[in-house]
Amino acid sequence: MTAELLRGAEAIGLAALMSGVEAYFGYPITPSSEIMEFMAAEQGDPRFPRYRVFLQASSEVEAVNMLMGAGAAGHLAMTATSGPGLSLMAEGVSYSVGTEIPFLIVDVNRGGPGLGNVEPEQSDFLFVTRSLGHGGSKAIVLAPQGVGEAMEHVNRGFRLAFEYRIPVVVLTDAIVVHMRETVEVPDLGEVKSDVGWAVRGRAGGARHLLNSMYLEPHDMRIHKERLSAKWREIESRVKDFECIACDGADTVLVAYGVAARKAEGAARKLRERGRKVGVFRPITLSPFPWGELEAAAEGRRVIVVEMSEGQLHEEVAARLGPLVESIAAAGGEIVEPEEAIARWTPAAYRRYIPGSPRRTVRGVSTASSSS
Repeated sequence: MTAELLRGAEAIGLAALMSGVEAYFGYPITPSSEIMEFMAAEQGDPRFPRYRVFLQASSEVEAVNMLMGAGAAGHLAMTATSGPGLSLMAEGVSYSVGTEIPFLIVDVNRGGPGLGNVEPEQSDFLFVTRSLGHGGSKAIVLAPQGVGEAMEHVNRGFRLAFEYRIPVVVLTDAIVVHMRETVEVPDLGEVKSDVGWAVRGRAGGARHLLNSMYLEPHDMRIHKERLSAKWREIESRVKDFECIACDGADTVLVAYGVAARKAEGAARKLRERGRKVGVFRPITLSPFPWGELEAAAEGRRVIVVEMSEGQLHEEVAARLGPLVESIAAAGGEIVEPEEAIARWTPAAYRRYIPGSPRRTVRGVSTASSSS
């Protein structure tokens, strides 16, 4: 490994090139455009002979269909976009889930809904995790918290996409893409996969048909059962998380991405003051490590920290109970968990009781505060 000072957008593009990406299709949209600019500039770089195609589409609808074409032929293809662009891609993503076509999307989350702003948010969480497209389609979603991890997730995303023949989303934000960090550039091996299923044309050997349309209900049911079985395998094998200083903690902060970095810094300062605070960070948002979170939450106060209007909190509270607490900031404001937690009385612990559909309050009960 070599240490380099890299901007997030550069690191993401470099990781794609090191992974053996063959094609980039996209349409510029802030704050993801720097990734596209990097990929345009690198076309023809002799260090990366597999990277042969860069094409700016006339819209995100065109771009996702180009991804489908390249992926169906067994080639590594990617794009980068932000919320409004991802909305336009949703139909193509659903088709690709149904047809089992692999590719990578880097979603640089901006403020919303609507045009919103170009500041960092985490408001695409429910969109990318609950159903990224019609028909109950699901994609694998990875959430890096910094530049170095973003590089690893790009490589891992390509590997997962081809292993399971499914679109993969790397969910980032404007902070990760625009900040510079000195990172140990990992030795990312090129992604090579058995693509005997791919559509190669007459000159490519056996011809294959990739299809997402099954007009007979019985055939559609069999197809969806097979997709569901594949997703259960993904859930059992792909889930990833880390629990930082959770042993001995009486309070666990739940956060991902940049918000997790803020939560880790707050927890570290609070531990220096004698507060027993840990951090649970989901690394895969889809599939989400729910069982691991429940284990980490046992007997502890749970506070969700996020840069949205409470989307992650909504999901965690639905799983653990309505007394899960929230520290949220949206619209591009940066969440400050340390300040909010400091206002709470240490004796007021809301603890998760395993097996109970709700959370109960033990100890001194006080009104929670959120920022």
